Amino acid sequence: MDKKFNRTRLAAAIGSAALAMAIGAPAHAVVVVGGDNGWEVSFDGNVNGFYVNSDIDPLPTQQSGGVLAGATLNALSPDQDVSRVRTGLLPAFFSFNVKSPTVNGLTGKARISFAPQINNANTETAFGAQIDMREVFFDVEGGFGTISVGRTLSLFQRKNILTDMTLFGVGVHGVQKGGGTTLGRIGFGYVYPQFNSRIAYRTPNINGFQVEVGMFDPSTIAGESGIAATVTDTPAFEAEASYATAFAGGNLMFWVGGAYQEAEFGAGATDAFGAALGGSSVETTGFHLGVQATFGGFDFVVSGYTGDGIGLTLQYDTDSLDPWGNERDNDGFIAQGAYTFNGTTKVGVSYGESNADETRLEEACRTAIGGAAIFAACPNGVVNESRASQQNAWTVGVYHDVTSWLKVVAEYTNSETEWHGGENHEVDTFAVGGFFFW
Repeated sequence: MDKKFNRTRLAAAIGSAALAMAIGAPAHAVVVVGGDNGWEVSFDGNVNGFYVNSDIDPLPTQQSGGVLAGATLNALSPDQDVSRVRTGLLPAFFSFNVKSPTVNGLTGKARISFAPQINNANTETAFGAQIDMREVFFDVEGGFGTISVGRTLSLFQRKNILTDMTLFGVGVHGVQKGGGTTLGRIGFGYVYPQFNSRIAYRTPNINGFQVEVGMFDPSTIAGESGIAATVTDTPAFEAEASYATAFAGGNLMFWVGGAYQEAEFGAGATDAFGAALGGSSVETTGFHLGVQATFGGFDFVVSGYTGDGIGLTLQYDTDSLDPWGNERDNDGFIAQGAYTFNGTTKVGVSYGESNADETRLEEACRTAIGGAAIFAACPNGVVNESRASQQNAWTVGVYHDVTSWLKVVAEYTNSETEWHGGENHEVDTFAVGGFFFW
């Protein structure tokens, strides 16, 4: 077999390091192994690590929702510093790619990605760090476009996360003492797209315009109180359209997309009043859009989303519903600007926020208006409890390409959760580390 070593620049390696860019095609690989019969096998990936220090304000009492701190912090606790040595927003990746010869105008591609993290869950005793099986899919490409089957990054808010500068950093620390990755701007400007199984179709690229639509494995739609619509007799649907063009000295890209899913409550399900919900249904709908413009060394991104029942941080199965089975409204956005010096050092600043409205009954519980019947139905019998209304964060970062295979990163992030009752909670996070790519 012939072997060829392709020394790609860091930008070319983004396909694998940035969640394989979730476009359904194997990334640019460092090592490609080919045979006389036209088959190719390639490998790509990264390892990253960061020192992360977070200064955490006390967590207010009578609050619900929000992801900035663990349950050990409350209004009676002093401020707390937490130091970690850990993976950033991206896990490490090790990816296998296979490409077939072209036969009768059809080319097949497949990709399998393992995504481990370097850190334990703030414990010395742990036998193996977490490993995500993020991608397992194959594509069939031809003049008609691409059919893709398997598991990879979902379409809804895909480009919102892939254009976030904290993708190659830490961003919001999240649960500071937990395992897994950090949040970046997940819940602080976009909802996590998630990796999910799907059957999708992508059109050919026609003068920069492309559309992808998919039928996805459906999810339970749930709320924190244990209420959940678990009967999923139809798939979820997602779509994204994008347009990219180049002009003298720069590039411009637009994207727009959406998601829809329906689920029913099973027999015996009841709401917080004890009323039967069995057979009734809930729906989640989402819409996202964005624009990225680059010219000279400047790079600007604005993206946003809105929806019903999609969740504040994670999609569908955590906090999409109130305790009575009603969908919550969500929206958010990111504004980001950066400048790259000498083609190697990017300095950027970004702001993002995610918002969650409270429903009418949640407001009644929080304000203690509505009488004994409302009070008795409040979650855990608690009146005056506030739900998280907004998660926002500022990030300033420096991202320097030492070589085509080594990137070093320094970031500062101020993140805040606000609740409908007026409470707030802040965390200041400093991170320094880097990536090794192949």
